[in-house]
Amino acid sequence: MMMQKLLSEKSTCVLEVITMMKNMLHMWNKPDKKKSVINEDIVTEILLRLPAKSIYKFKCVSKTWLKIITDPWFGHAYNSSNGLPVLAGFFHADDNCDLIFNPVNHQLLSPSLNHAPLNLLGLSTSSNGFLLLCITDGQKIVYNPVTRRRLMIPKMKGNQEWIHAFGLIHEKDNHVKAVFAYKLVTDDIQTALKIDSFTRDNKIVELPKDWPEMLVKWQCMTKNVEFRVYCSKKNEWNSKRLVSKFPRYVCFQPEHKAGVSIGGNLYWMTMDGAVLSYNSESETAELISAPASSAGLDAKSMHCSANEILVYCARERMTEEVVIWELSDRKTWVAKERVKLHGLKNFHLVKILYVCHEMQAVFVQTLKAVYRFGVSENEGKQICTLRSGVRMTPYLMSPWPASLIGDEAWPSSSSSSKNKNSGSTTKLKIHYHTIHE
Repeated sequence: MMMQKLLSEKSTCVLEVITMMKNMLHMWNKPDKKKSVINEDIVTEILLRLPAKSIYKFKCVSKTWLKIITDPWFGHAYNSSNGLPVLAGFFHADDNCDLIFNPVNHQLLSPSLNHAPLNLLGLSTSSNGFLLLCITDGQKIVYNPVTRRRLMIPKMKGNQEWIHAFGLIHEKDNHVKAVFAYKLVTDDIQTALKIDSFTRDNKIVELPKDWPEMLVKWQCMTKNVEFRVYCSKKNEWNSKRLVSKFPRYVCFQPEHKAGVSIGGNLYWMTMDGAVLSYNSESETAELISAPASSAGLDAKSMHCSANEILVYCARERMTEEVVIWELSDRKTWVAKERVKLHGLKNFHLVKILYVCHEMQAVFVQTLKAVYRFGVSENEGKQICTLRSGVRMTPYLMSPWPASLIGDEAWPSSSSSSKNKNSGSTTKLKIHYHTIHE
């Protein structure tokens, strides 16, 4: 009831603003030039109070309105007055390589991936709504699915044999840094993680002892990681070798190859629960120990909160609770709260997808669905259903879509269909699932 009342009040406010704008349109047609100048300031102030979806519809009103809305200053002012980046929804790829978007915030502009490549190898997001697409032929693309503009990253020289992880940093001057952690050619230590169980119908099934030993999951352990960084400001890859040496062996978590971006830092989860951080300014990396009380917990994951704080969370099986910590002073974990997973006792929890402070909720993934659990609610709400084995990627964006210097519009459908025959790109559908209330 409270939520309906708030939505009703907001709708009434928006209608009042639109009525005011209609009156202003009538005034705009008057010949008085002084009024036009005054009206431009008033229009800007009113636009800053409207949802982004509505503002985009006003681009066609006049050239003056278009100039106001497309001015970089307006985007900065809009984000300053409308809050920090928020969770828009989740992406995942299906068997047909279609990228599915599952929205959780319908007040934001809708993302589109109509011309993304089919041969997608990896997907990463930054906190400002950019996607880093890694393609099987080695091509890497930075893409904003809201503005539908892309930045093609040139291929780097040399043959790197194993990508540990990757991530994207959006800088304040509207440039990006794409960071890739590579296995050194001379570092050939690998480990086989034996698969001794699998899941079926949301239940864990143990494998028979006489099953072949080849059922393993290969992963690389290393004390040395080489970081390769592409900087869009210089439009080049780093020329010097950035090799970080660690006091013990590090094994990146395969399910967390996409790094969490906060400011100029990237964070990755390792197999033992520790966190590997990379600072793009100092070009150094270090290990951060996991929260001491997280030992013995499972489904560990990390996220960037709306106020740009690193959040670490894990599930406690005995109590069926998600335990949440925040990183303080770059080294210390501070326990914040626990969220009860009501009704998930008989389901296999795959991953804690995101801790959303502005919604006071935790989003989790089971084998067949995504659920939202409120901090003060007694039951979870199903967001969407899934096929087993699907990997979900949280998508955060600013209230006003971020811009990127040096980007270009994605080719039209006609040019995309031509590329289809050459095997480069092809049209990619996007589907929307609504929230089940």
